Amino acid sequence: MADIRLQMSDDLVASLQEKIGNGIKATDIARDAVTLFNWAVTERARGNVILSSDPEGEKMTRIAMNSLDSAAAKSAKITQA
Repeated sequence: MADIRLQMSDDLVASLQEKIGNGIKATDIARDAVTLFNWAVTERARGNVILSSDPEGEKMTRIAMNSLDSAAAKSAKITQA
């Protein structure tokens, strides 16, 4: 199992704890972040886009990250081969 060390500012951790609940630990935040990132990479590799929308589903924003675009491009190359 890989051991990942991550530094997060106290302000960021406090902000997330305020939104989620003060009982959540920084390690739980990091674990959830990696889980979400893994899902996003998998979805982009499948050719899907990652979106955020308002509650009505009318205003959508595409989530873009270089790493997600790389996963999509790599998958497209494999598919074309």
